[in-house]
Amino acid sequence: MHSQAAWISPDGKTENQIDHFGISKKFRRFLEDVRVMRGADTGTDHYLVGLLAKLRLKLKRHMKSSITSMSERPRLEDVKNIGDAGDSIPNCKEAFDSPVCEMVKCIKSALHCGDHQSLKVALEKLEIWKSDKDGDRIYDYWRVAQLTGETELKNICILLTVTSEKPDNVRWLYLQDALSVLAMSLCNREIISTMLFHIAEVQQILIEAVVQTYNEEVFYKSLAIINRMLLVCRERFAKSFVTSPFLDALIKGIDRWLGTSVKVITKIIQVLKSMLMCGQGYTFDNAADAIKKISHLFSHVDREILTSTDQDEIDKLSCAVEVFEELEKSIDLTVDECTTYWTKGRSTKDLLCLELDQPWLFIHCSWPPCGSHNIIPRIFFRKCSACSVVRYCSRQCQRKHWEAGHQVQCKAIINRNKSV
Repeated sequence: MHSQAAWISPDGKTENQIDHFGISKKFRRFLEDVRVMRGADTGTDHYLVGLLAKLRLKLKRHMKSSITSMSERPRLEDVKNIGDAGDSIPNCKEAFDSPVCEMVKCIKSALHCGDHQSLKVALEKLEIWKSDKDGDRIYDYWRVAQLTGETELKNICILLTVTSEKPDNVRWLYLQDALSVLAMSLCNREIISTMLFHIAEVQQILIEAVVQTYNEEVFYKSLAIINRMLLVCRERFAKSFVTSPFLDALIKGIDRWLGTSVKVITKIIQVLKSMLMCGQGYTFDNAADAIKKISHLFSHVDREILTSTDQDEIDKLSCAVEVFEELEKSIDLTVDECTTYWTKGRSTKDLLCLELDQPWLFIHCSWPPCGSHNIIPRIFFRKCSACSVVRYCSRQCQRKHWEAGHQVQCKAIINRNKSV
């Protein structure tokens, strides 16, 4: 070190080395020179001390959570997914060969880019998988639905928000695809409960989807989403969503779409029945008022049965009208009696199975490359003890998913739950 004195007394007679650099021993070999800059005017009686070193730095990827506060307005360019199915399997040969993981990656990419054409193609392929009741494709469909629901709910809500601002000529077609992905993702109780944290972002969109008069499928998908939320979350969802604006929109939507198809009529009745079953007095009264206001519409549906040519359609319509007449009678009961009457002792899981039109709820391991599901004997699934959203068939799958990125997603979910 050249001229080691780093301090000089005010009278200029005394010098001392009192300024030092501290450096870790392992970086000692990078140190090249340390010197005192006597020419620098620092405005004190200390000299400027400089250090020259050569360091080789290693870049490190910092992961950011995709979950933001509920009050923040979502933007498509802000979407950042960490620890989801797509990011967890980039270099895994088993995942590369899996059509399920490829489908999840395709949906994730479409959600990020707002690519509705790719999203539509993926949904059409998934419908083919779902129709394969006797093969293995039906398991792949529900596996894709579970993985998408566990990792992409926030991004689906962002896509719905962005799509709702598009021009009217494409708005409802794009919303149909976004609502279809959301309805598919709500496939088990954990995912539906998680959706409760995002419902404020899409509440107005769902109400607009119910009252619009352009697209029947948008009306049907929005009712399917609302019905699943009512079945699982019940009063937690009903007290914030089943309000006067929603009821007015529902009555207008029923007036427009009631006689269009059997599946629409059935879904309308299911939503009304779920409102009666939720066990909340305010929601029960609103559902009773809605049933009274639309009772005259079902008399027209009854007459339309005679003009139908398909015997299967006639039977389904007759059954739907009978259920509605039973609904009209049940509103004379008390809230608790009506809940007991319609649930018939069935659990939330059984009611959700009926809504999904499945004999049981398909459960798959949340580690994407793993193909274990609850149809395989002696396979037991346990939830993540921290977030209670994902499930695993073994500790090995849990460890792999945690290291692949679930640790970031898990901590974000915990922080979100604490803030709500």
